[in-house]
Amino acid sequence: MANKWTRSAAFRFYNAHPRNANWSWSARSSDGKTVVVTLWKDEFDGPAGKMVYARSNLSDWHDGPGRRFFFEDLAWSVAHCDSLVRVIVAVRDPKAPQRNRTVEWYPQKALVMRVVHFDPVTGAFRLEQVTIINLAVKHPSGDRPSIANPA
Repeated sequence: MANKWTRSAAFRFYNAHPRNANWSWSARSSDGKTVVVTLWKDEFDGPAGKMVYARSNLSDWHDGPGRRFFFEDLAWSVAHCDSLVRVIVAVRDPKAPQRNRTVEWYPQKALVMRVVHFDPVTGAFRLEQVTIINLAVKHPSGDRPSIANPA
């Protein structure tokens, strides 16, 4: 059985520093060149190598600083990291009354995703897996993902 990671250790794996060890779902490295996001394991779609992670709204997100910083970090990724993010996979506790209780975190060394759509107002975003070999290749739709412009 693999060793379980703490949330803080999972962020440290990427040399990233969350703003708060208890509620942060994202972080940046000290040099700002890496953004790390935490994503629910059961919300990935597609086969390995072509996975997609998409949310259409804020639905079950708690309205707190963790959510706000998550979206700030996605925006930072688009502006400063060629829209790339590293991933920590979060596993839900199936016995918890609330579906958002996390029991395990795993940094995914080979999983890199690109932000291809991001709307900070509605909370919609779409991340698509990129292979490490294709990191230098620009996104097929152009240099930048579609980002909604808040009115």
